[in-house]
Amino acid sequence: MSRTEMLRRERERVLANLASDYENRTKWLIALMDIDDEMEELEDSADHTNRA
Repeated sequence: MSRTEMLRRERERVLANLASDYENRTKWLIALMDIDDEMEELEDSADHTNRA
């Protein structure tokens, strides 16, 4: 399983927790931002690799 696929699955899990776990909403939002940042970095590095 690729890192991107693992991040997508983790993102889905975090979104489910965000919708149901109101007490820890801040924690889930931070986790979601971290996942999105890492996915963006992976896309940027793939784009950079393809250009070279």
